[in-house]
Amino acid sequence: MHAVAVRAFHGNPELMELPVPVPKPGEVRVRMEAAGVNPFDWKIVDGLFSPGRPHTFPLVLGVDGAGVVDALGEGVHGYRIGDRIFGQFLHDPVGIGTYAESSTSPENIGVSLIPPSLDFVSAAALPTAAMTALLSVETLAAAPGSRLLMVGASGGVGSFALQLAAARGLLVTATARPDVAESVRKLGAAEVVDPSQGEIPRLVRALHPDGVDALLDVASDRVHFAANAGLVRPGGVAATTTFTADPDALSRAGIRGVNIDLHPNRPLLDRVANQVVDGHLRLPSVRTIRMPQAADALAESRAGKSRGKVVLTLR
Repeated sequence: MHAVAVRAFHGNPELMELPVPVPKPGEVRVRMEAAGVNPFDWKIVDGLFSPGRPHTFPLVLGVDGAGVVDALGEGVHGYRIGDRIFGQFLHDPVGIGTYAESSTSPENIGVSLIPPSLDFVSAAALPTAAMTALLSVETLAAAPGSRLLMVGASGGVGSFALQLAAARGLLVTATARPDVAESVRKLGAAEVVDPSQGEIPRLVRALHPDGVDALLDVASDRVHFAANAGLVRPGGVAATTTFTADPDALSRAGIRGVNIDLHPNRPLLDRVANQVVDGHLRLPSVRTIRMPQAADALAESRAGKSRGKVVLTLR
């Protein structure tokens, strides 16, 4: 089968010919149709889970995907051959990824049946980004009418989180560059701050001298997250998906600090899929690419230049 993989940590993604994986007991094999591209993917290449988890090389990239079950391991009861499924396929050993014509997944992790009205590309765009967004907004537990600063609102997680926050009645100040500012407003931002015009804390203070009630930062490093968290009033909450929060230091300032840690599961995945089907959650702008373009898309993500959602089509 064709797959996009690396030969070692920090390696360059290559298009390779690899054996089709064989499902182990409790696993399904999926003929992949589409794979979502996430920052998570290049972070795994950089050793995100090393040395804590086993890896296999060549390491096939990708954790999100959608396709059709074409083989069952011993003891699988929840799926049948021919089922359309999607989700986050990450499992041990890390490296049996979704940037491939076939992949395997334990049936009991964050995968589920694709709703009939969703196509493969839409389904592949959802799992990690939408589950992280829903978990993040629920973790904030901010009351309607609260002022939320959202840093990184134009990416995959941010696009979903913005909609979910606005639906809960939060007043969102979103960071986004001018070329995507209008789309961010359409997703629910009450106001947009252009980070190319200066440091985010200074720009937001100019709009809200007393600060904000909550922060959701899906983009910043430790230094910039701490600076952004300085905008949060005592009694508020500062959350990040990049694991850059220091909860103890924030607690001393009277702020609840949270590093959002997603544990994918089928109920959470079904919730976000149902919100899309019901029209309560819109997919962000989706750009489809083919396997030879995967390395460039990952480099774009690493540089923080991705907008909306990128999906790799595999058929």
